Amino acid sequence: MSSTKKSKSKRKQSKRKINVKKSKKLKTITLSKAIQKIKKQLLISKPQTLGSAIQLALKVLKSFNKKISKPRVIKVPKTGGILPLIPIFAGLSALGALTRGAASIAKAVGDAKAAKEQLLESHRHNKTMESIAIGKGLDLKPYKSGLGLFL
Repeated sequence: MSSTKKSKSKRKQSKRKINVKKSKKLKTITLSKAIQKIKKQLLISKPQTLGSAIQLALKVLKSFNKKISKPRVIKVPKTGGILPLIPIFAGLSALGALTRGAASIAKAVGDAKAAKEQLLESHRHNKTMESIAIGKGLDLKPYKSGLGLFL
């Protein structure tokens, strides 16, 4: 009896193992490929209304028997662009105007110093030339009468 009970229990266990459904792992398909196949089917069948197009797309999706993998995209918020740069450019142009103003002031001061030195040099030169020329000049008509120079 004990042997028959054991054999029956083994049969039940084996039946249990057979009856257990194995879960099938679904193959995956990318979202872009699924969309391409849906587009292709829509171009072939050319549905008349939007509702029929949606029904056809759902039918194509169900026919895949595959899991659709979604792309892993991390959305980065859009910030910046050209607008935040406008105050920076305005500041740079103002800074450029200030430096040009400072450069023009420095140039004017330098030009004034150079002109003053040139004036002093011309006075010094004129005085030395006059001191050399005193008493040694050439008079063309030293005498009121006569015919001029005879060389």
